[in-house]
Amino acid sequence: MKRIMSLYESCKTPIRVTFFGFLLIAFGFLIQNESVNVFYTFRSSIILFVAELCLRIGEIIIMNLPIIFMLNIVCKKANNASPVVMALVGYFTFLVTTMMFAPQNLPQQAYATGYGINSVFKLSSSQRLPLETGMIGSLLVAYATRTAFIFSRHRGSYSLTNIVSREMAGLIYNFTFCFLLGLGVAYAFPIFFTYIQRSISFIGQDLLDPFRIAIYSTEDRVLSILGLGNVIRQPFWYTAAGGSYSNSITGQSVMGDVNIWTYLKESNATYIGAGRFITPFYIINMFIIPAFLMGTVFSMTDRIDRGYLLIEMIGLSLFSIVAGNPLPFEFLMLFTSPVLLLMYMVLIAIVSGTLINYEAFLGFSSRITNTTIAMPGSFPDFIINIRNASLIPSIRVILIVGVISFIIMFALTMFYYRYLAFDFIRSAEATELVENIIQGAGGLDNIDHAGSGFFKLNLYLVDPEKISIEKLQQIGVRRIVETRDGLSFELGTSCSTISRRINRKLGF
Repeated sequence: MKRIMSLYESCKTPIRVTFFGFLLIAFGFLIQNESVNVFYTFRSSIILFVAELCLRIGEIIIMNLPIIFMLNIVCKKANNASPVVMALVGYFTFLVTTMMFAPQNLPQQAYATGYGINSVFKLSSSQRLPLETGMIGSLLVAYATRTAFIFSRHRGSYSLTNIVSREMAGLIYNFTFCFLLGLGVAYAFPIFFTYIQRSISFIGQDLLDPFRIAIYSTEDRVLSILGLGNVIRQPFWYTAAGGSYSNSITGQSVMGDVNIWTYLKESNATYIGAGRFITPFYIINMFIIPAFLMGTVFSMTDRIDRGYLLIEMIGLSLFSIVAGNPLPFEFLMLFTSPVLLLMYMVLIAIVSGTLINYEAFLGFSSRITNTTIAMPGSFPDFIINIRNASLIPSIRVILIVGVISFIIMFALTMFYYRYLAFDFIRSAEATELVENIIQGAGGLDNIDHAGSGFFKLNLYLVDPEKISIEKLQQIGVRRIVETRDGLSFELGTSCSTISRRINRKLGF
């Protein structure tokens, strides 16, 4: 529990930044979305300018998420400004090292073109690019910086020459660590990208095979969480790996799933399978993510907290439905309930295979070509296709599979929070944990009843004077707040299970 909650606390701010970045993108996306403009066209130059501004700011934020996570982690852990500077120097060292030592014959999507760092290193009339390492590289640098900072603290305040201070020593340590990490990644990551290429080739051999599409969907979500989604999306969305279409009349050829869908939509042609890599997003954004949010709310036992959070979750559900990207919600699951994230991944794989099996295809058209910030599967794109009679069978299947997926994800979320959410590291100590909480609260006789909120346990006490803050802190309780009726403190996703066990002991 301590480890999971510590990780969540360290990454809470970046998760909120992720939501904010996609909120800005969503605003710009909706204003400029062709599907929205069918119902209402925004002509105001001011509104269009603000939409473009929000879109570009959001893009920069999302493309720089690895750096944001890295800086937040080193700052939280060290509680000092020096590691932030060290981390930036280390990250630049890491990138340049991968740029100098990594082979340059990998696919284009294997190289970094984001993070606001688009510099190209020219050497002997050739140019080199750093590897795209996403969250993996930033986390490696973050923990290297933490190690370097700890090492530098072991030095005395003054050296013999009074030149190499603790800060300078930290920079030297971190430079060395990050150089070695960059060197290792420069040789290891090409092997990783080779396996991704083999996976792309395997999936591309039969684009109507449910099993292969299920593999693609799983890899897409895993790599997106790691900040490497473009590695697998780019080939299938915009190159021959995602299929090809030739117009027998004009002779024009189009490659890539998204390109084919856009071309067919504009030319009113038909082609079975266009949109196959996009269709699962309609289920994820409009059904699965809202089910996760609603399941989280209704797993709470404290009616007051549940009422407050219900409004927020409804707003987030609308955000997911109208112009969503599942990445912020996946981050939330990753840092709070990784087991639930695994269930979510399995459900997505099953849904993707099912849609292919029933030949349900629905793509999207967008002028946004950056796959990292793209928002496929939004409600405006879905509703506009109802006007196309040829797509009604696909829409019918999507709705049926979506409703079933909502029920399954809602049930999984409720089941997880109510019965499985004790931290898996300490599952054998669940009974002891409950007993220690009861003792810290002054004994069972001092508890009127217990309730659970969002990662929060509420204990309503008879006599608040009997509580032992020290005992609660010893068992890993974080942020203890004394309320008018008792205590409130964070215990992670296991709060619902703990509150039910306490109430059961009380006879409720």
